[in-house]
Amino acid sequence: MGAAARQYENYGYVSGEVGFLLMAHFLYANACSKGEECIIATWDIYYEKWGFMLIFWNLAGVPLSYCHCTVYLASHAPETYRWNKYALAAMYVSYLFVYWIWDTTNSQKNRFRQQQRGDMVLRKTFPQLPWQTVENPRTITSKKGDTILVDGWYGYARKIHYTCDLYFALMWGLVTGFQSPFPWFYPVFFAAMIAHRAMRDIQRCRAKYGEAWTQYEKEVPYLFIPYVI
Repeated sequence: MGAAARQYENYGYVSGEVGFLLMAHFLYANACSKGEECIIATWDIYYEKWGFMLIFWNLAGVPLSYCHCTVYLASHAPETYRWNKYALAAMYVSYLFVYWIWDTTNSQKNRFRQQQRGDMVLRKTFPQLPWQTVENPRTITSKKGDTILVDGWYGYARKIHYTCDLYFALMWGLVTGFQSPFPWFYPVFFAAMIAHRAMRDIQRCRAKYGEAWTQYEKEVPYLFIPYVI
């Protein structure tokens, strides 16, 4: 909002690139509120509770790294990073499409967990999107009795939600252009972080689920992008 206000003050309008980041940041922040009850079931909370990693990252990492792209747009004239209207429109449309995948993927995962626990409560938070719940999902059961979701988006790729996260980060950088490395710090950092997290998750899941996870990897061989990788 600050970037948009500054741009309007200086130039009398808000560029499509700033509007794009406004949309992107709204969707990201809104998702945190929309699914706030799911945060307590994440591995970070289970592992560290409210420890140094989460405190430091949320108080320092998020505000001082997520803002690089908007700071860059607010500090430079729009003509230095302006995309043509067709490319910009493609960015908007593709971002919203990938957001739908990301939102429904996380919803499917968390509602599956809630169904397993028998405590699923549907919240009518914005936006309500199609395919948020997989009815009677296909699963794989481990020897310990744990179940793995092998349906919905997770029937196409095992970490498809990470692919969406990385796409968001790359688009934040792409909309700023290539005149400076400054707005690309966050996408590069995020790519390294999400790759490490994916490898960590694989190790944990193999240890937890054993042969059931091996079977899942055989049934769903793609990690990030269906039929590609």
